[in-house]
Amino acid sequence: MNTARDEILQALRNNRPTPENHPLPPVKTLGDLDASRERFIASLKVLGGDVLEPVEGETLDQAIARRHPDAKVICSNVPEAKGTLPVEKVKTPQDAATIDVTVVRAPFGIAEMGSIFLSESQLPINSFAHLGQHIVVVLSPDAITANMHTAYQERPEFKTANYGVLMSGPSATADIQGVLIRGAQGVRSLSVWFA
Repeated sequence: MNTARDEILQALRNNRPTPENHPLPPVKTLGDLDASRERFIASLKVLGGDVLEPVEGETLDQAIARRHPDAKVICSNVPEAKGTLPVEKVKTPQDAATIDVTVVRAPFGIAEMGSIFLSESQLPINSFAHLGQHIVVVLSPDAITANMHTAYQERPEFKTANYGVLMSGPSATADIQGVLIRGAQGVRSLSVWFA
């Protein structure tokens, strides 16, 4: 039995514009075109994120255990890390809320903002990257683009993803007096592992 909500959502899906019929407008490339790992790391750190640097011979699972020694529930959506909770068992936001460390691979990062992009291709459910206590993001250094202009022009995910999110460090909020609190409404830490 379909509800009115189901019918509305199905009508939206059926009438969604396609990139072939509705090409995105051209965007002039502006700003600094430095897409280096160093610029990405500097921007990431300004926003409270960090790099999970490997110790000689260390696997990603070992690095996560070193960074988050008290973590019991580690859910990995990448082959580089095994974790303790199979990603297939995360089917609801309530399941995601029990995760201490979430591990995902970002298709690309943006150097200017120290941001990583995630979409439904990386997240089994929308809240997978937001309800755990900490997130470790695997990112290829070759997948860093300079800024939003270059990301929009170069990255196919903007044209193919049903939704996407840019994360620039852990959750943060500030009150009117400028007191910054990290991890208030989402992940308490965001670490990038380059691979």
